[in-house]
Amino acid sequence: MNPNIKPDELSLAENVLLDAGQAIRDRSKEHGHTERSFGMIGDMWGSYIAHAFTIRGETKLYPRDIAHMLSLLKTARAVYGYSVDNFVDGVGYTALAAMLTPPRTEDNPGDRKTMAELFPKRQSPIITEAKDDTF
Repeated sequence: MNPNIKPDELSLAENVLLDAGQAIRDRSKEHGHTERSFGMIGDMWGSYIAHAFTIRGETKLYPRDIAHMLSLLKTARAVYGYSVDNFVDGVGYTALAAMLTPPRTEDNPGDRKTMAELFPKRQSPIITEAKDDTF
């Protein structure tokens, strides 16, 4: 046991744990089925990340992505439970994403690649007849 931790600090930790347990019970009434809600959030985040990485051609999340993903979290919560906070927070996160996204200009085309850059045309391979002895 760490001699630097005082008994008073342990009671604070215990109170935090007790408050967290109560919050979990209270929030499940507000947000609905936890596992299904988290599953939907995972699906939405996974899809968002896959599309963002594909269109950018890189595997990096930006602050605006986090704002978008938190908005998706609030959308999923609204599916499984009702709280006005889900709607207020959702549009708030979307507004923050707008603030965090630099405008595209000729000088700043953004981090998105064009379809031609993402999927360059490939030459069709030339098919030659195989000789029987090559197999």
